[in-house]
Amino acid sequence: MTDRAPDAHHALVAEVSATRADHLATPFPDGLRWVDAPSGESAPALDAYLAGCIQTFITNHGTLDAERRQVLIDCAAELASLLGDLSGDEAVYVARMLRTADLISAQP
Repeated sequence: MTDRAPDAHHALVAEVSATRADHLATPFPDGLRWVDAPSGESAPALDAYLAGCIQTFITNHGTLDAERRQVLIDCAAELASLLGDLSGDEAVYVARMLRTADLISAQP
């Protein structure tokens, strides 16, 4: 590990925290309330599962256990499958969640 790694990790947690704060300030789009992913899971449920994983990552200062990491990856994949059919606020909302999930899942 280099001397810069702790700074990079801190920056990642800060970026995820900031993105999460922006996301929490945005109401859940009405257009997503009745959308289901191909698995049959509802967009609101996927959002809630993903939000829990993201909050755990922040609370644990940038760590996520293997089970939550898999939940994060699976939920992000389900939400990503919806993105092509979304527009406006719904697309922006989902894209922000996916960006946050990508930041977390890209770290070792």
